[in-house]
Amino acid sequence: MIIGYMRNLKKPDSLARTTSLIAKSYGLELLYMNPRDVDVKKKKVYGRVLVNNKWMDKETDIPLFIDVVPYCFKKETKEVMDFLRETTLLSEDRKNVITKEYLQEVLSKDEAFSHLMIPTHPMETFEDLHHYLNQYQKVVLKPESGLRGKNIYFIEMIEADGFQIGFNTEKWKVSLNELASFFDATFKGNQYFLQKYVVSRTPQGDPFDCRVHVEKNSRGRWAIAKIYVRIGIGQSVISNVNQGGGVSDTREFLKVNYGDKWQKIYQYLKKLGKIIPEKMEELRGKDIMTLGLDVGIDQSGDQFYLFEVNDSPSSKALKSDVAYFRSNYYLYVLKEKLNIHVKDPMKEIELLTDQISQLEKMGGEKDKVIAGMKKQMVQKEKEITSKEKRLNDILNSSSWKLTGILRKAKKYL
Repeated sequence: MIIGYMRNLKKPDSLARTTSLIAKSYGLELLYMNPRDVDVKKKKVYGRVLVNNKWMDKETDIPLFIDVVPYCFKKETKEVMDFLRETTLLSEDRKNVITKEYLQEVLSKDEAFSHLMIPTHPMETFEDLHHYLNQYQKVVLKPESGLRGKNIYFIEMIEADGFQIGFNTEKWKVSLNELASFFDATFKGNQYFLQKYVVSRTPQGDPFDCRVHVEKNSRGRWAIAKIYVRIGIGQSVISNVNQGGGVSDTREFLKVNYGDKWQKIYQYLKKLGKIIPEKMEELRGKDIMTLGLDVGIDQSGDQFYLFEVNDSPSSKALKSDVAYFRSNYYLYVLKEKLNIHVKDPMKEIELLTDQISQLEKMGGEKDKVIAGMKKQMVQKEKEITSKEKRLNDILNSSSWKLTGILRKAKKYL
């Protein structure tokens, strides 16, 4: 059974390779594809599949399910993506997308989430910016359509005619008139919103947040793939790893910075990883496959802030975990949503073993049948061993620390 895997990159990356290998062990074939690989008229895809550790070209019908990221939905790909929306099941179809501003508004009115919300406002004019600087003294400006922490600015009012702007690792001071000119050049005509600046920093003064990365599991339920701390070393605004920050183990970070409170904080992060994704699905009215929650914590460890809910979270820090969850979720989608059952090699062996045991109890006249079934079982075991060897060869050759995912993969092979 073929599963589509759509990304904009021309060549499959390491996540695609690992996902393909794990999916193969479940009887699935991953078809790597770009929007430009789809022939709308012929209803065909000219993608690539992993064969003997090499990506080979493959022409096929439109897969019944396609794992697709939001970045594939662009103006130049509209015809293709509209066609796929009508033709197949997509993991993300960009229908009823929740804007950051609307999410803040809705959650602020919900008692279960209001304590997490940061005051957020639309920003259309320089007067809006100046007004909220007078009210909050420090603000953060984020693009409405921004992904992965790009183009975020920090502005602080130092005095009536003095301000400080922060962007990535840079800081500089401006006057009121210079700030107005900066606003016109940077924000005017663009869709930005404004948030009150909240403190979520290490004792060294570096901004940090906790990324709670969640994925759907083999039962179609939300599961935490990983919780990790992102530290914006030397950055002035946010803890963006893509902009040069670092990653820390959550438990160790919390123990060092919050002492005896670390377990309570960690358990609450796990709770957020369940209730926020469920709320997002409720708001969008559809199933979602993956989310990244960015949560800040104040110095007391008692106040949490929901900075953002990312519907296309980076998987750089947990490639193997994501590949494992995705492969299992593909099976769930095929079975529960499309009513397609994929043969599980391991279950086939178990079935043959049970049948052999029953026949052995019936007497010698069944010897030939038993011998034939044992031969089938040996062949199945060889197939699984071969797949496991290819999986181990690839994963062991990388620099990732994948012992956890290998144990999981072997468990289900």
